[in-house]
Amino acid sequence: MNDFFGGEFDAMFAELARRSRPGRFEPNADVALNDDGETVVVTVEIAGAEPAELRVMVDEQHLYILGRRADRGRAGRESLLMKEIEYGEFGKKLHLPVPVSYEDATAIYRDGLLIIRLPVSRDSLLPRNRTEIRMTVKRIPV
Repeated sequence: MNDFFGGEFDAMFAELARRSRPGRFEPNADVALNDDGETVVVTVEIAGAEPAELRVMVDEQHLYILGRRADRGRAGRESLLMKEIEYGEFGKKLHLPVPVSYEDATAIYRDGLLIIRLPVSRDSLLPRNRTEIRMTVKRIPV
């Protein structure tokens, strides 16, 4: 199972690096260590994405976020004068500054931000393969 995810993610990120096809983008993200040094907090800006379409994975040194943002706001008859908002599939690969314990990871999607909390691992051994984090991303109403 890890080989399947590894190949899928490697192919996705290789394509994102080339940016050769329209409709794929890399969202903005912040990575922080909380004040007590016990949690890595990752905030990803993905307004308009559906929580059910978000996938989060972790390996030895990286966090991977994949998803899709659909363009639901534009009518078919309008003429686009300026386009800065990207739609379609997205992916983000983030370097983790410290080892994390992904079993206790949480994610919340609110106000267009995906906030992932990863407890810092007390164990120096990290998983050898990518592991999909089994978490439910919850949309919290404003």
